[in-house]
Amino acid sequence: MATLITGATGGLGNAFVNECAKKGDDLVLTGTNQQRLETLAARVKESYPELSIVCKACDLSKEEERKALVDFLAENKIGIDFLINNAGYIAEGEFLAHSDEEVMKIVRVNCEGTIDLTQKIIKARDKSQPLNILTVASMAGYYPMPYMAMYAATKAFLKSIMVALSVELKDKQVYITTICPSGIPTSDAMKEAIKAQGFNGKITMSTPEEVAKLGLKAMKKHKTVVIPKSINRFVRFVSRFASEKGLAKTTGKMWKKSQDKRNFKKAEDK
Repeated sequence: MATLITGATGGLGNAFVNECAKKGDDLVLTGTNQQRLETLAARVKESYPELSIVCKACDLSKEEERKALVDFLAENKIGIDFLINNAGYIAEGEFLAHSDEEVMKIVRVNCEGTIDLTQKIIKARDKSQPLNILTVASMAGYYPMPYMAMYAATKAFLKSIMVALSVELKDKQVYITTICPSGIPTSDAMKEAIKAQGFNGKITMSTPEEVAKLGLKAMKKHKTVVIPKSINRFVRFVSRFASEKGLAKTTGKMWKKSQDKRNFKKAEDK
């Protein structure tokens, strides 16, 4: 049995790979670039030579590649007992500034791809063994967010369906945990976005290592939803007393200010 990690070569993906390797998990790593996957696997094998690490490129936005991944697992008799849905796509900025391709890609990766792969893994599992699933959603999934509308909406979808499935599938020994972090400095663009938010961005952010450790710990305990950092849990609690329109106005001002500082491209520029 092995742990399947999607988006393994990204910043958060790397953190999940490292934490799972420390626990002695055999790994199946996926991402869009086979060479980067193999480079990552070689690095991990240097520290953990006893582990079995299999790499299989998979673009979650493409149905044929999702099917090819599951077929690959079956052909090689690789059972999955831990699935980490980490892969995701961010489309930041004004809705009208996005191309048709960007709009569809964020939906196909974050929603269609994640759910389709999850269902395929559940159906293909060894039903005599428990299957644990950890899905990376976001604090953004709790709020309507102008200037980050597509991303927030896809994360709200993920959070909602994963919580529902955690109840529906529990009796089948399928345990689903969703983690909802705030900003994670996994790329230069994200670091700039967090910096542009000033003090608020700094106190709410979590490192990839913090998110990975907390997520895996929560998954082991079969928790349904976990939010990193007490400040984020407090913000979530307080926000329950606000209207959705009020939340949208607040988050919209925050993101517009952040994007103005970074000279983000406007819809009229396209």
